[in-house]
Amino acid sequence: MNATERLHGRWFATITEAAEVLHVDPRTVRRAIDRGELPAVRVGQQLRVPVAWLRERAMLDGSPPTPVALHAVQEETAEAAPCGAASAV
Repeated sequence: MNATERLHGRWFATITEAAEVLHVDPRTVRRAIDRGELPAVRVGQQLRVPVAWLRERAMLDGSPPTPVALHAVQEETAEAAPCGAASAV
């Protein structure tokens, strides 16, 4: 089972899963998060990447990617998470 199949029905992916979907090293994903190029939420000490963002960027839903402002993705992610469960990075 590949990362895309494992993410079915989930809201967030681990750094490793995001790296597998994007075909990059996990360190590249962490650096992109640190630079604000990739949205993420912090759950305790761990970072999670929104699956919806991954699907859009990797064109997993079959549609072409659409430009999205990073702050809009972070706001959507913050709204989707239960109150106090995670905070936007």
